[in-house]
Amino acid sequence: MEKIKHFLLKNTSDRQTVAKNTVWLVFGELFGRLFKLAIVVFATRKLGIEGWGFFSYGLAFVSFFYLLGDFGINIFVTREIAKNGPDKHRHLATSFMIKISLLLVLFVLSLLIGPHVGKIALGMNMLAVLSVLFFSDAVREFALSVNRSLGRMEQEAFAKILMNGIITILGIVLIIRHPIPLSLAIAYAVGSSIATLYIFWTIRHELRGLEWRVSKESVALMYQFSWPIIIMSLFSFVFNIDSIMLGQLRSAADVGLYAAAQRVVQFIAIIPGFIAMATFPLLSKYESDNAKMSGMFEKIMATVFALGIPLALGGFLLSTSFMSLVFGSDYAAGGTTLSILMLSLLASFPNIILSNVIMSKNLQRTFIAATSIGVAVNIILNILLIPRYGAVGAAVSVTITQLLIMIINWQKLKRVIAFSVVPRLGIILAASVLMALIIAVLRVAGLHLIITVAIAALAYLAILLALKEPSLYEILSLVRQQ
Repeated sequence: MEKIKHFLLKNTSDRQTVAKNTVWLVFGELFGRLFKLAIVVFATRKLGIEGWGFFSYGLAFVSFFYLLGDFGINIFVTREIAKNGPDKHRHLATSFMIKISLLLVLFVLSLLIGPHVGKIALGMNMLAVLSVLFFSDAVREFALSVNRSLGRMEQEAFAKILMNGIITILGIVLIIRHPIPLSLAIAYAVGSSIATLYIFWTIRHELRGLEWRVSKESVALMYQFSWPIIIMSLFSFVFNIDSIMLGQLRSAADVGLYAAAQRVVQFIAIIPGFIAMATFPLLSKYESDNAKMSGMFEKIMATVFALGIPLALGGFLLSTSFMSLVFGSDYAAGGTTLSILMLSLLASFPNIILSNVIMSKNLQRTFIAATSIGVAVNIILNILLIPRYGAVGAAVSVTITQLLIMIINWQKLKRVIAFSVVPRLGIILAASVLMALIIAVLRVAGLHLIITVAIAALAYLAILLALKEPSLYEILSLVRQQ
């Protein structure tokens, strides 16, 4: 028991720290997202397609105002504190003051401008509650960036479980009493605010004694590091602009179907997300050692593909059954949308890791073109596809966009560090294809979706073990070593 406690609460080596943080991130994300999935399933059924679409449109619409709320500050803080330089406290104080000032401006703008734009009228109450939600989320992410730089992901795990637990319980209570989108928005805002207070309590020692003034030197360094991230943050805009344009060009019902399918993909995205968060401080530590970073990147990317490829293929084959089982028969029409979005995992999984390597090496400006081109292509495709195909058109658009961004970033990164990932994927591709064939057979046999998924997952794992896939054994050796 003492050994387990020591492993989970102490940082003793690079490998142990990555393993410990990954365990905590898995724990926090898994249980946090399970809570969130519960409220999403409950809300989609109780609010109906249009009510859920109205709420999802509101989230996307208000998030647009907070697009520049980070300004690259969070990544800057994580990177500088992880390097443990002499100016880290000065950078932290300056970053916090700029962050809060920027968020306050965006908060006011969302309330002043929000009621006067948009085809779907949200109302001042909905706008105010959602603005509180995004303000709280942005402040909490800043505090989390400090914890991440110190390798303390256990605090983040608890905060996510706390937040999503409150959202789920309060959301169910409020929706039962008042089954309207505003009830769900209030639950989100309350859960986020309480989690933010907790996270700031965990970093009180780091904030204590700081000299609260804006340093010109820190601002200059932050600007040099962060301004390209403003453009790179447009990548997140891709996901929100789809829902906004669906609401403008079609209806709340189309947004509801798309948002339900998107929630599934977002839930799955925790996999490369927690891998990226756990490895970012270590990548930053070895930013100047291209040989070491190249080896780390190849192993990380092979692992990400080993998880992403079977999920994409399996999700593509089982999407309609999954939508009906989870959200209800009314959402079966979103099966095709989910199928297409599941294929987008083949691009979004590696894109998350690529972005991490880019930022750890402070190469953001080199990759501005990829994101800018991707956003432009996404908007053009949405204009062409959404009016005729609705949610399916939006899914096709975002999938093509992510694939385009991944290809451009992949090629540009190869000019910076030498890496070779594709030769590592042979066994993974073979195992994934065999798994897809097994799913096809089980579907013909008429087995229940849950049984089909369980058998397919076990078969995939067994194939990897039988063929001695290196990325799988790398994970197992890491676990045995701790």
